[in-house]
Amino acid sequence: MTTPTDAAPDVHAFLTALTGAGSADLFADPFLFADASGARPVSRADFFATLPRRAQLFAAAGYGPARLTSADQLRLDEHYLLVRTGWSAPSRTGGDPAELSSSYLLHEDGTSMRVVAYLNHKTVPGL
Repeated sequence: MTTPTDAAPDVHAFLTALTGAGSADLFADPFLFADASGARPVSRADFFATLPRRAQLFAAAGYGPARLTSADQLRLDEHYLLVRTGWSAPSRTGGDPAELSSSYLLHEDGTSMRVVAYLNHKTVPGL
């Protein structure tokens, strides 16, 4: 059985790019989004339309933008990679940061990677 390893530099770069402008192309269209409420297919356009509201909710809860703190990868086969990530959103009120976690199923086609499934494990409390 294969065990997760620290994510490779190209995977770290991919994850960092997910938080930047123009990251929509890094997601399949549609892709599977899952959280505590269940799983559903989501178009890139619909997902990215929700991100400004999510940033507003984080700010209203007293947190800044999340940054990547950890990533472990598990190679599933020659085309798929499962990546478990940890993120930290700093408190804007002097409290502890919010610790977040999510997993991504990435598809590699030989020239690029794309998120085909995104599982949000833990988010800012109350959001």
